[in-house]
Amino acid sequence: MAKGISVVSQLLSYVNYGEAQGVDREIASGILENYNLIPKLTIYELADLCFVSASSITRFIRSLGYDSYKGFKIEVETTLKIDVDYSKKVNLATSEDLQPIFQRYTENVLENIRFTFNNLDYEQLHRICEMIYQANQIGFFGLEYANQIGFHFQNKMASLNKIIKLGVTDEKQWELAQELQEGALVFIVSLEGSYFYRHTEIFDMLARKNCHIIAISMVTTGKFVNYCDEVILCNKTNSNTEGRVTLMYMIELILMAYYINFSHE
Repeated sequence: MAKGISVVSQLLSYVNYGEAQGVDREIASGILENYNLIPKLTIYELADLCFVSASSITRFIRSLGYDSYKGFKIEVETTLKIDVDYSKKVNLATSEDLQPIFQRYTENVLENIRFTFNNLDYEQLHRICEMIYQANQIGFFGLEYANQIGFHFQNKMASLNKIIKLGVTDEKQWELAQELQEGALVFIVSLEGSYFYRHTEIFDMLARKNCHIIAISMVTTGKFVNYCDEVILCNKTNSNTEGRVTLMYMIELILMAYYINFSHE
């Protein structure tokens, strides 16, 4: 599997960006339409549902990074069993619980935004914008949702004549870390700091290259944080994914600050 990106995201990538009449696009669509059935399907049954041969399924599965259909089925089954995004209270909720859960979620989102706004360091923000302006190379690293934010950041910065390089899988991020030159500017987005511990080899390479590292995180202390040039404090809580909203908010503040300070340079 292409680590760092979920199997569903890989399949959606084929559907969204594949050739309109491409076989892989059709296979990806067929798998997504029958996703919850896959743990119980043989490769021949899935092939019939996708209107292709079993060998076509095997080839497609291998293109996703799996050695076998069995390994692919195990990965799918794992994703169907894990409720990692939400707290136990949400996982056990019923439809009658929606109003109080939504209310608490909304309160947490607003609290996060206020907390982040109240802790903004405007001198730091200006330093970071200046670092972006002066940088010859800029890389963006993070886990799956952070990469979605990264695409937005990349797109908007391109319109301001700054190219952000992004890797959407572990393998692509490793290649990007190798490609970056000495002293490049790097953004690492990891709300709870897990990126630093799950990708020590990438972080070590960036440190050896004396890259200027800017972290966006809830975590402001620790071994890896000490190697960052700047740590932007973002969020107070992330118990039910509410931190994602504030992460986009912070990216928008950086974009706005850069536009105001440097778009006319």
